[in-house]
Amino acid sequence: MIGTMSSPLRQINQRAAELQPATFGASSRNPSQRLFGTSGIRGRADTVLTPQFVDRLGRTFAGVLGNRGTVFVGRDVRLHSKRIQGNLMLGLVEGGVSVLDCGLVPTPALLCAVKESKASAGVVVTGSHTPSEIGGVLFFLSDTGEMGPSDERIFEKLYWSKTSGDKVGGKNGSISSVEILDDYVRLIEKQLGNIGGYKVVVDPGNGATYATLNRVLEGVGCKIVTINGRPDGRFPARSPNPQPSTLTQLSRAVKRTKADLGVGTDSDGDRAVFATEQGDVLWADLTGAIFAKDEWQKNRGGVIISTVNTSCIMSLLCRKYEGSLKVTRVGPPAIAEALRSTENAIFATEESGKHIWPKILLYGDAAVASGKLLQIMKTQGLTLGQLRNGLPRLYQVKTAIQCSDQLKGKAMEFVNLSCKSKGLMRTSTIDGLKVEYPDSSWFLVRASGTEPLLRCNAEAKNLERARELLGRATKLALHAIKNARESQET
Repeated sequence: MIGTMSSPLRQINQRAAELQPATFGASSRNPSQRLFGTSGIRGRADTVLTPQFVDRLGRTFAGVLGNRGTVFVGRDVRLHSKRIQGNLMLGLVEGGVSVLDCGLVPTPALLCAVKESKASAGVVVTGSHTPSEIGGVLFFLSDTGEMGPSDERIFEKLYWSKTSGDKVGGKNGSISSVEILDDYVRLIEKQLGNIGGYKVVVDPGNGATYATLNRVLEGVGCKIVTINGRPDGRFPARSPNPQPSTLTQLSRAVKRTKADLGVGTDSDGDRAVFATEQGDVLWADLTGAIFAKDEWQKNRGGVIISTVNTSCIMSLLCRKYEGSLKVTRVGPPAIAEALRSTENAIFATEESGKHIWPKILLYGDAAVASGKLLQIMKTQGLTLGQLRNGLPRLYQVKTAIQCSDQLKGKAMEFVNLSCKSKGLMRTSTIDGLKVEYPDSSWFLVRASGTEPLLRCNAEAKNLERARELLGRATKLALHAIKNARESQET
């Protein structure tokens, strides 16, 4: 049900008029400066996502939309997200857009509302998997996918233009509040159908899925045990980044309660990482491979999108089931762009835990992924552990190295130069540098688009070889950071 907010537009207009054109963080106007990272615009809430900057982002997005239309806006649980959402909505309204304020919601719930109502766009204020002090703004188009790289360039060009912060002529937009969670839960339950009979441990990590994930799974017949279910933007129980090292509580809870499955999410509910009935927390590209195998079998082929850092298991399954595999850069914008431009795309996955069924959304949804996995378990009569054992056996190891945002670009230049000088046979530069060997092993060094890190991944047919390659990747990254720092100082 939609109802008008009590704050009059006169106050909104007065507040917006007081805001001066913003700069990105502490930087001066620089049209060549990138605003977008791997996914959305992110940074520290106190120094980067200032009221002036966020207001200007809202006005810029309104300009991208032609200064008209309806936009759903929501937020995650972080302590600063309500303030950022308010600043953002002021900018959108000043830009002539009508805003539907969803309040605290998982990102996929907002996207379902955009799709069902045929709205112009959606915006979510969320730091997703990053630490509590980091905020972010994600911009979605009417098809429920993030803006692609070409759309981001248009946004940035408008942001840096001299007129982007000016008051738009014509009428202001409006702000109304809207409740979307009940409709979202009913819609996903309908998509999944009755599953029943499974006990599932749900760990929302004090994030936004506390209000929806258990309801969806209960609605399709599962018995739910919830841990870390109280919303808290400080994330006292664990990191908001769900992965094997951060989901030890989930592992223990699955074993203690003799559950059939465990699922952990990030703070806004697009990522899902699963634990087997034995409490083993799997890297997300293993469950992504289970989903891909199921889709290729059901569709007798079709195109699946995966990112450059995803396990080679995908390639092995692709050949076995005569499907097609399209590899992209890391991040939802690149995935969405690939889905939009690829005929017969049936599924997309990223090793972070984003699993996408394009007929539902062009974005990850932890509730949909949980239900789809339970469907596969039910149909095949297998546990998640047994499904994992049915995949080709490869070993993947990962690490991340601190590297300031100012040094990332130069460091990656040194990474590329170092490998070229050694004449390695097969490399890929889709995103970072991936070095592949004849024995199907590989390592990857890439700059994170959301945090001040260089990420290193390696995979091989045995753990010793994987660790050896991760050592090479780490050594290469550290050397590149050192060279980049020295280059900056001279």
